[in-house]
Amino acid sequence: MVGFPNAGKSTLISAVSNAQPKIASYPFTTRQPILGIVKTDELNFVIADLPGLIEGAHEGRGLGDQFLKHIERTRVLVHVIDMAGSEGRDPIDDYEKITHELEQYNDQLLLKKRIIVANKMDLPEAKELLRRFKKKYKESIVAVSALEKTRPGYTY
Repeated sequence: MVGFPNAGKSTLISAVSNAQPKIASYPFTTRQPILGIVKTDELNFVIADLPGLIEGAHEGRGLGDQFLKHIERTRVLVHVIDMAGSEGRDPIDDYEKITHELEQYNDQLLLKKRIIVANKMDLPEAKELLRRFKKKYKESIVAVSALEKTRPGYTY
Protein backbone atom coordinates (compact mmCIF):
# COMPACT_ATOMS: atom_id res chain seq x y z
CA MET A 1 0.00 0.00 0.00
CA VAL A 2 1.26 3.44 -0.91
CA GLY A 3 0.00 6.89 -0.04
CA PHE A 4 0.64 10.01 1.94
CA PRO A 5 1.10 9.91 5.71
CA ASN A 6 -2.22 9.59 7.57
CA ALA A 7 -4.13 8.30 4.54
CA GLY A 8 -5.21 5.34 6.68
CA LYS A 9 -2.88 2.64 5.36
CA SER A 10 -2.15 1.19 8.82
CA THR A 11 -5.80 1.22 9.79
CA LEU A 12 -6.63 -0.53 6.52
CA ILE A 13 -4.00 -3.26 6.92
CA SER A 14 -5.21 -3.89 10.47
CA ALA A 15 -8.79 -4.22 9.16
CA VAL A 16 -8.03 -6.71 6.36
CA SER A 17 -5.13 -8.76 7.71
CA ASN A 18 -3.55 -10.21 10.82
CA ALA A 19 -1.17 -7.24 11.13
CA GLN A 20 -1.30 -5.12 14.26
CA PRO A 21 0.57 -1.93 13.37
CA LYS A 22 0.84 1.09 15.59
CA ILE A 23 -1.95 3.46 14.61
CA ALA A 24 -1.94 7.13 15.56
CA SER A 25 -3.12 10.40 14.06
CA TYR A 26 0.30 11.88 13.44
CA PRO A 27 2.50 11.56 10.34
CA PHE A 28 5.13 8.83 10.13
CA THR A 29 3.68 6.59 12.82
CA THR A 30 4.75 3.79 10.47
CA ARG A 31 8.52 3.94 10.19
CA GLN A 32 9.19 0.65 8.44
CA PRO A 33 7.13 -1.64 6.21
CA ILE A 34 4.51 -3.70 8.04
CA LEU A 35 3.48 -7.04 6.54
CA GLY A 36 0.14 -8.74 7.05
CA ILE A 37 -1.46 -11.93 5.77
CA VAL A 38 -4.88 -11.63 4.19
CA LYS A 39 -6.86 -14.87 4.27
CA THR A 40 -9.91 -15.42 2.10
CA ASP A 41 -11.81 -18.54 1.10
CA GLU A 42 -10.13 -18.49 -2.32
CA LEU A 43 -6.56 -17.42 -1.53
CA ASN A 44 -4.09 -16.03 0.97
CA PHE A 45 -1.67 -13.23 0.20
CA VAL A 46 0.75 -10.86 1.85
CA ILE A 47 0.00 -7.16 2.00
CA ALA A 48 2.58 -4.52 2.91
CA ASP A 49 1.88 -1.18 4.58
CA LEU A 50 4.69 1.16 3.61
CA PRO A 51 5.48 4.34 5.52
CA GLY A 52 3.84 7.40 4.04
CA LEU A 53 5.52 8.91 1.02
CA ILE A 54 6.05 12.64 0.64
CA GLU A 55 7.09 14.92 -2.17
CA GLY A 56 10.73 14.28 -3.01
CA ALA A 57 10.55 10.65 -1.86
CA HIS A 58 12.21 9.47 -5.09
CA GLU A 59 15.24 11.61 -4.12
CA GLY A 60 15.43 10.14 -0.64
CA ARG A 61 13.37 12.76 1.19
CA GLY A 62 11.75 11.19 4.25
CA LEU A 63 13.67 7.98 3.50
CA GLY A 64 11.29 7.60 0.55
CA ASP A 65 13.79 5.96 -1.78
CA GLN A 66 14.28 3.16 0.75
CA PHE A 67 10.53 2.56 0.90
CA LEU A 68 10.09 2.81 -2.86
CA LYS A 69 12.56 -0.09 -3.25
CA HIS A 70 9.98 -2.35 -1.61
CA ILE A 71 7.40 -1.42 -4.23
CA GLU A 72 9.58 -2.84 -7.00
CA ARG A 73 8.99 -6.33 -5.57
CA THR A 74 5.21 -6.11 -5.40
CA ARG A 75 2.73 -7.44 -7.93
CA VAL A 76 -0.02 -4.94 -7.23
CA LEU A 77 0.01 -1.39 -5.89
CA VAL A 78 -2.81 -0.37 -3.59
CA HIS A 79 -2.93 3.41 -3.63
CA VAL A 80 -4.70 4.56 -0.45
CA ILE A 81 -6.13 8.08 -0.60
CA ASP A 82 -7.63 10.14 2.21
CA MET A 83 -10.74 10.94 0.20
CA ALA A 84 -12.08 13.25 2.91
CA GLY A 85 -9.05 15.52 2.69
CA SER A 86 -8.91 15.36 6.48
CA GLU A 87 -5.26 16.44 6.60
CA GLY A 88 -6.06 19.61 4.64
CA ARG A 89 -4.86 18.03 1.40
CA ASP A 90 -6.71 17.57 -1.88
CA PRO A 91 -7.25 13.89 -2.85
CA ILE A 92 -6.62 14.64 -6.54
CA ASP A 93 -3.37 16.41 -5.70
CA ASP A 94 -2.35 13.54 -3.40
CA TYR A 95 -2.96 10.97 -6.14
CA GLU A 96 -0.98 12.98 -8.68
CA LYS A 97 1.95 13.59 -6.31
CA ILE A 98 2.31 9.94 -5.30
CA THR A 99 2.01 8.86 -8.94
CA HIS A 100 4.73 11.40 -9.81
CA GLU A 101 7.01 10.02 -7.08
CA LEU A 102 6.52 6.47 -8.37
CA GLU A 103 7.25 7.57 -11.93
CA GLN A 104 10.36 9.55 -10.96
CA TYR A 105 11.73 6.65 -8.94
CA ASN A 106 11.08 4.00 -11.61
CA ASP A 107 8.62 4.59 -14.45
CA GLN A 108 8.08 0.80 -14.68
CA LEU A 109 6.15 1.00 -11.41
CA LEU A 110 3.30 2.66 -13.30
CA LEU A 111 2.91 -0.50 -15.39
CA LYS A 112 1.92 -2.53 -12.33
CA LYS A 113 -1.72 -3.27 -11.66
CA ARG A 114 -3.03 -0.55 -9.37
CA ILE A 115 -6.03 -0.47 -7.10
CA ILE A 116 -7.23 2.90 -5.88
CA VAL A 117 -8.74 2.83 -2.41
CA ALA A 118 -10.74 5.89 -1.39
CA ASN A 119 -10.46 5.77 2.39
CA LYS A 120 -12.22 7.71 5.15
CA MET A 121 -15.59 7.50 3.42
CA ASP A 122 -17.20 7.74 6.87
CA LEU A 123 -16.31 11.45 6.95
CA PRO A 124 -18.85 13.96 5.54
CA GLU A 125 -16.58 15.58 2.94
CA ALA A 126 -15.56 12.30 1.34
CA LYS A 127 -18.60 11.68 -0.82
CA GLU A 128 -18.37 14.99 -2.69
CA LEU A 129 -14.59 14.77 -3.05
CA LEU A 130 -14.97 11.25 -4.46
CA ARG A 131 -17.42 12.55 -7.07
CA ARG A 132 -14.90 15.23 -8.07
CA PHE A 133 -12.10 12.65 -8.18
CA LYS A 134 -14.16 10.36 -10.45
CA LYS A 135 -14.77 13.20 -12.90
CA LYS A 136 -11.04 13.47 -13.43
CA TYR A 137 -10.00 9.80 -13.12
CA LYS A 138 -12.01 7.00 -14.70
CA GLU A 139 -10.18 4.15 -12.95
CA SER A 140 -12.13 1.76 -10.77
CA ILE A 141 -12.10 2.89 -7.17
CA VAL A 142 -12.88 0.92 -4.03
CA ALA A 143 -14.40 3.20 -1.43
CA VAL A 144 -13.98 2.17 2.21
CA SER A 145 -13.93 3.30 5.77
CA ALA A 146 -10.97 1.41 7.22
CA LEU A 147 -11.81 2.81 10.64
CA GLU A 148 -15.34 1.40 10.56
CA LYS A 149 -14.24 -1.68 8.56
CA THR A 150 -16.92 -1.03 5.95
CA ARG A 151 -17.38 -0.55 2.26
CA PRO A 152 -20.27 1.91 2.38
CA GLY A 153 -21.60 1.10 -1.07
CA TYR A 154 -19.41 3.46 -3.09
CA THR A 155 -17.58 1.12 -5.48
CA TYR A 156 -17.07 2.80 -8.83
